Amino acid sequence: MNGLELITPTSVDGTGVSLSGAKVIFTDERTISVNGVFDSTYDNYLVVIRLRTTSASVMNARLRANGSDASGSDYTVQELRAGGSVSTQRFLANYFRVGGAHSDVAQNGSHAYFYGPALAQPTAVRSLCIRSDSGARIIDNANTHSLSTSYDGFTIVENGSGMLTGALTIYGLTK
Repeated sequence: MNGLELITPTSVDGTGVSLSGAKVIFTDERTISVNGVFDSTYDNYLVVIRLRTTSASVMNARLRANGSDASGSDYTVQELRAGGSVSTQRFLANYFRVGGAHSDVAQNGSHAYFYGPALAQPTAVRSLCIRSDSGARIIDNANTHSLSTSYDGFTIVENGSGMLTGALTIYGLTK
């Protein structure tokens, strides 16, 4: 079969995080950990996120293996932002970017494509985020993680002072 296959995580972590079937739901949460979604069944994955937040926010993420985050400075982020103006930045970090949101607005969302996270090779992630501030803002991120490690999940971390509320789903891209 060709297309997308819905993936159900084996578990999630976070006080305001729960599973409803294959949907990960989070309410007033700063950290959302998703376990047991990447394996040898698929090489590539799509994570679809819809959210709102209590203040303007950027969502950072880390790859996970066996319930532990890969939190070393092995990530590279290249970001392009377009709203009223266009800006770019490139940096090394202990996370990659998967999106953002603007305060108390429901029209925030992201698509994040994970390329080869379960393979024992460096991983790439491309995310496209639509933020609702200033009418609409596009944030496009190209991310890499340089370690040749097999990962089975990820953690989203809100990097400001906001609390995230929303849902996400994960799909395997069939071979």
